[in-house]
Amino acid sequence: MNKLPQITLAFWVMIGSAIALVVVARYWTRIPGVVLFWVAFVLTRPFGATLGDFLTKPHEKGGLDFGTIGSSAVLGGVLLVLVLMATWYQRREPRQALEMS
Repeated sequence: MNKLPQITLAFWVMIGSAIALVVVARYWTRIPGVVLFWVAFVLTRPFGATLGDFLTKPHEKGGLDFGTIGSSAVLGGVLLVLVLMATWYQRREPRQALEMS
């Protein structure tokens, strides 16, 4: 088989729903945040692996053929944009200082 495995919509819905349950659990249960972090970390691994394969594999195998350096540059650019957006948002609406009681 020369092509990358096709990820079905059912797979994405299943993983996305599981991550949504982690978010719900964060706000509506007393499950420790560390436990929820690790559950979310494990659940997001398929997204990263699939994206990495898609970016690095040659066109003949269904990828974008960026190679390792090109895919690192793409992911670094996405990370930079997200950090800049978060910084801009926080400066626009700073959080209220927590009162120590």
